[in-house]
Amino acid sequence: MRHFSSKRTRGVLPALLYILLATGIFMPGREIFARGQWALLYLLIIVLVATRSGVLAALAAAVMAFLSWNFFLLPPFHSFTVFDPRDWLSLIIFLVVGAIIGLQTGRMREREAAAMARERETALFNKLSIHLVSIPSTRIMAERLLRELLDITGARIATLFLPEAKGEISTYLREAGPGEENDPISLAFARMIFQEHQSQVMRIGDRPDLYLPLQTTTGSEGILHVAGHGDGSPYSSHEESILVSIANLAATFLERQRLQLAASQAEALREGERLKSTLISSVSHELKTPLSAMTATVTNLLAEDIVWETESLRPEIEAIQRNLGRLNGSIGSLLDLSRLEADAWETQRLPYEMGEILATAIHDLAKNQRERLVFDFSDDLTLFVDFQQWTRVFRHLIENALDYSPPGTPVIIGGSQEEASTRIWVEDQGPGVPPEERELVFKKFYRGEAAALVKSGSGLGLAIAEEIVDFHGGSIWAESVSPTGARFSITLPKERNEHL
Repeated sequence: MRHFSSKRTRGVLPALLYILLATGIFMPGREIFARGQWALLYLLIIVLVATRSGVLAALAAAVMAFLSWNFFLLPPFHSFTVFDPRDWLSLIIFLVVGAIIGLQTGRMREREAAAMARERETALFNKLSIHLVSIPSTRIMAERLLRELLDITGARIATLFLPEAKGEISTYLREAGPGEENDPISLAFARMIFQEHQSQVMRIGDRPDLYLPLQTTTGSEGILHVAGHGDGSPYSSHEESILVSIANLAATFLERQRLQLAASQAEALREGERLKSTLISSVSHELKTPLSAMTATVTNLLAEDIVWETESLRPEIEAIQRNLGRLNGSIGSLLDLSRLEADAWETQRLPYEMGEILATAIHDLAKNQRERLVFDFSDDLTLFVDFQQWTRVFRHLIENALDYSPPGTPVIIGGSQEEASTRIWVEDQGPGVPPEERELVFKKFYRGEAAALVKSGSGLGLAIAEEIVDFHGGSIWAESVSPTGARFSITLPKERNEHL
C-alpha cells in the first residue's frame, strides 16, 4: 500500500476511452439494431466504470455516452442534429438515468473503498499499537515506525528527532529511500518547532514535507519529519490526519518509556535509601558492640587507680582479641558480598574433598562448638569449586545452625552424590524457618522472627552463601525438618564437580 487514497480524477480518461471503444464496436450494427438498444449497452458500461473508478468517472462516461450515441448511432450520423423528437426524449432520459446509476453505483464503490481504507487503517494502528506495547526499547520502536511510514506513505525520507539532555533535539534515526541525501534544513526546522513548543503540523513554505510534533499531556517528546511522496505530490488532509494519529502513537510510547525510566530511577533511589537505612540499623549494632566492649576494656586497662597483675591481663586481652575478630568478620562479610555482586571475585575451581573444605571452615570455632558437629558424608565426596568461596559457604551455614540451635544439640552436615547432581545439607534442631520466610532469609540484612535468639548477626551470611552457590551454577533453599529444626540444602550440577 503505497498511498492512502487515489486521485479522484484518475479514472476519468479511461472512462472516456471505454465509451469511445464501445462506440466503435457498436457502429457496424447501427443499421441493424433498434436505436434504443444502445442505451442498455451504454448503461452497462457506465455501471462498470462507476464500480471501478467512482462517481466522477461514471458521470463523465454518462455524458460521453450521451454524445457518442447522438453523434454516431442516431440518424443523421456524424451530426448532433436530431430529427425525431422521440430520440431527444430517449437521449435526455438516458442521460438522467445514466447519471443517477453512475452516481449511486459510484457512491457505493466509494463507500466500499472508504470502508476498506478504514479497515486497513485500523489494522495498521492495531499493528503499530501491538508493536509499541511489546517493543522494549526506543531504538527498535523508531526503526519499525520509520520503515512502516516509508512503506505506507511512499515518502522519500522519514526522520525521528528526539530531545537531548541539554534541551535540544537531534536526529535520533533516519530512514530514506535509495539515493536520498540528508537534508540539514530539516534538523534546523525541527529544532525551531521544538523550541517554540509548536503542537500543530508544520510545513516549510511550499514544500510537501510534514513536521509532526510528538505532543503529549506532559510536553513534547520530539519531532517526526515525513518528507513528501516520491513523486513530489503533497499529502491530502486524510493522509495528514493518519500521520498525526501515528505520531500520537509514537508520542505515547516515548512518554511511557520516559515515565518508566523516571519511575525506575525513583525506585532505585528509594531502594538505595532503604538499603542505606537497613545497613545502618543492621550493621551498626554488629560494629558498635565489639567496639564498645573493646573501648571499655582498654579504658579499664589504662585506669591509673587499678594495678593489673599479669594473670588478670590475659583474659582482658583475649576479650579484645575476640571482639576484634568479630568486628573483622562483620566487615569481611560486607566486603565479600560487594565483591560477589560486582563479579570482582577471581575464582579458581579445582576438585577438593568436602572434608578438606569443612576442616578449614570450622578451624576457628570453639572446641565446644566443634564437638556438636555431626558429619554424614563419604570420605571421597569431591566438590569441583573455589576453595576459598566454599569455605565461606560452610562457615556461614554452620555458624548460623549453631547460633539457632539450643546449646548441646547436634548440627548435622551431610552430603551425597546423586545421579545428576551433588547434594549438601546443614541441619539443626532450632526453631526452624516459617514457610513465608524461606525465601526472605536469603535477602541482604533480613533477620526473621527467630533472630531474637541470636545476640549477633548482620543478616549477610545466607545472602553471601546464596551468591556463591549461584555463581557455581547451583541452588540453595531452606526447609523444615521434623519434629523441629531447619535444613539448608544445596545442589550442584554433577558436571561442575567432575575433575576436568
